[in-house]
Amino acid sequence: MPLDLAVRPRTNPLVRAGRVCRPCVPPSAHATRSRSHMTKTKLFAGLAAGLLTLGSAQAALLPRANGTMVYDTVTDLTWLTDATLGGLRTQADAKAWAEGLSFGGFDDWRLPTVAPVNGIALQLDYAEDGSTDIGLNNAGRNTELGHLFHVSLGNSSGSLTQTGSFIGLADPANPIGPVFWTSTASEPGWALAFFMGMGAQEQLSTDTLAQAWAVRVGDVAAVPEPGSLVLMLGGLLAIATRRRRA
Repeated sequence: MPLDLAVRPRTNPLVRAGRVCRPCVPPSAHATRSRSHMTKTKLFAGLAAGLLTLGSAQAALLPRANGTMVYDTVTDLTWLTDATLGGLRTQADAKAWAEGLSFGGFDDWRLPTVAPVNGIALQLDYAEDGSTDIGLNNAGRNTELGHLFHVSLGNSSGSLTQTGSFIGLADPANPIGPVFWTSTASEPGWALAFFMGMGAQEQLSTDTLAQAWAVRVGDVAAVPEPGSLVLMLGGLLAIATRRRRA
């Protein structure tokens, strides 16, 4: 369905248009054993450190609630898998829909937000390097849709090639859309929106019909107790200590 977009004219030109080792002396038996203990200790320590950082190393978009939600391990946000569920709405209606949504046993849904890229106030001049809050390459965690598009999904501004397991992120009939509302007002009568087809952040008239997509903070899956990991690390450290004393 084509969108009748009331885009802020002054800000959107795109929508308008080898190392060598020395030989060494063979070590004594005691030195060999000490070195062996040290190597094993380092191995166990490295394994323990690897286990502790496993979560961050495997940051990803994870399916939740039988595939009806997607959890972003980097931003700690849970998105509805079906981005079309909210339909086309004005910004006020989209905001009311998201905040009134009860889905999957949760009722703390909302529209995505944008915080100022400079941490002070929204910068509404168009830029293509992400230095303002309008334009391309807005990929920081201050913009939830921008970070999802660029970082979590791995797209580049100007082209949507990766949609993950989400439904409704691409619109073959509209190369710049679909367009998703945020809850962030920019100027009186205007609010920020994200053009998913091209990875552009823009401001629209709040009376425009654009897509409502709900998101919430936190993971909807039960967080496992860390007991098993603690026991494993404790066992590894005990083995390393015992072998070092042997």
